[in-house]
Amino acid sequence: MRHNTIYCGDSIELLKSWSAGCVDLVFADPPFNIGYVYDKYHDDRPDEEYVGWSRQWMAACRRVLKADGSFYIAIGAEFVADLRIIGRELGLHLRNWIIWRYTFGQNMRNKFCRAHTHILYFTQDPQRFTFNDRLLRFPSARHTEYQDLRAHPLGRVPDDVWDEFPRVCGTFKERAGFHGCQMPAALLQRIILASSNPGEIVLDPFVGSGTTVVAAKRVGRKYVGVDLSPDYAKHTEERLAGVADESAARPGAGAWPALHEDMLLQLYRETKVALHNLLPNEVALRVIAASLSERTGHGYEVADVRAEFARLAALAPSPMPKLPNDTPFAARHHATTEGKRYDRKVQRYRGRGKPAASGQGELSLRQVV
Repeated sequence: MRHNTIYCGDSIELLKSWSAGCVDLVFADPPFNIGYVYDKYHDDRPDEEYVGWSRQWMAACRRVLKADGSFYIAIGAEFVADLRIIGRELGLHLRNWIIWRYTFGQNMRNKFCRAHTHILYFTQDPQRFTFNDRLLRFPSARHTEYQDLRAHPLGRVPDDVWDEFPRVCGTFKERAGFHGCQMPAALLQRIILASSNPGEIVLDPFVGSGTTVVAAKRVGRKYVGVDLSPDYAKHTEERLAGVADESAARPGAGAWPALHEDMLLQLYRETKVALHNLLPNEVALRVIAASLSERTGHGYEVADVRAEFARLAALAPSPMPKLPNDTPFAARHHATTEGKRYDRKVQRYRGRGKPAASGQGELSLRQVV
């Protein structure tokens, strides 16, 4: 296996020829077996045949995965349960069953509209694996609405329901255009940052539109992609030729690196708070600056974040994403120097049928944080 390479061929056969334990992270977005039209693959197999084929490629991926490696699979509702069971049979450990919920889902007439994809997150070992939580954190409601200084200064880790990543529709600037099923780059960046480290190898056995390898290259990981289609492989290599490793990029002459700007906009999506409510919130901006510094490796301050937000908002058209709650709300008191003070009553639990001992019962506690 050569890293930073796109292979054209059958991933099962190719992976069999590679050394065991040579890959740090696998992300697979296989055909869903729903009749989609691909260049070389027929996406309409009998159920048992599709499940058997899935077992083969999952076993091949597991063999090349390192002992502390992670394995993510994006799959539709029709076969997600089958792939979860296969993962258990292969000795993989399920960490999360993630739901990627998106807008612009497929419209239906005779059933509920499809608006999500399943992402199974497995690890080889239940205890030893990479999970870089500091590269994932973002401001929670404790910061954005309550300015609660007791909350974690880097924010919170995302839930297992992801709604911060819109589908890459045909009119989006991100759309590559040669493949109908293109994942958002920001979603792949989250997975790659979470479950790999700089210089490690990321494998996509169904490279398709090339988003996985493009995201891996941008954040300083090595990549390997495989696809049956010579056309998809060629277009992926063309996409990669226009992408630089920005993991060591730093601001200069008043301009931010494109990757840092993209990460700031992603943090904005994750807060789910409109800009006119966010800018006066010193506590939330501190968290954004700290989280952005962790993700980029460059020390950003609140003033940097506030100025860049203002610059992006002033552009025409502005790259600031539209948020579901882009409406003003009543501003709260923006505490910036001390935590909130409050009185709290602590109720001591007494087992049923047991008499209260002297001094037990309800306690009034003055707690200052």
